[in-house]
Amino acid sequence: MSTPRGDAQRREQVLATALTVFATFGYRKTSMDAVAQAADISRPGLYFLFSSKQELFRATMRQELDKALEDVRAALAAPDVNLDARLVAALDAHLGRYVGTNLDEGVDALLEHDTTKLDSMYDDYRAAFHDALADAISTSGRTTGDVTPRQIAEVLAAAGEGWKDRVTDRPQFRDKLTLAVAVAMRP
Repeated sequence: MSTPRGDAQRREQVLATALTVFATFGYRKTSMDAVAQAADISRPGLYFLFSSKQELFRATMRQELDKALEDVRAALAAPDVNLDARLVAALDAHLGRYVGTNLDEGVDALLEHDTTKLDSMYDDYRAAFHDALADAISTSGRTTGDVTPRQIAEVLAAAGEGWKDRVTDRPQFRDKLTLAVAVAMRP
């Protein structure tokens, strides 16, 4: 993995812009020129920060996945919030980030169809997400019968993945997540 080059704040801004460009046009149709123009940076300046489109794509997706996982962990660690609400918040942080936005389908396509460019990054992230949910369930003290906390985590994630493309906005998505958690966590 290459080390980050350039100003950290500028780099972060370029990555946020790159996400929009990649999500809008897909990996194949996105050019470094298009990202540079959208980020209001010169092409040489962009190449100073990222040596190739693949490096830019990987850094873009890593930043988004890291932010999502950070938000998941914060939701699960929220003090004085019951487990069901923490699970809903964590599922929303992971799956609902772009529900109801113009980036929703584009980001999904990047993660579902361009995973070869990510190597194991997305699979590792998904496993860490499932682990975080399972750990919260396990340490809550609530019994889950014959079903393991990991199995519940995977079912909740699958339910969220299924619903996020069927709802029109994020509040509706959270309502579906609330239902899924209530069913999955029923004693």
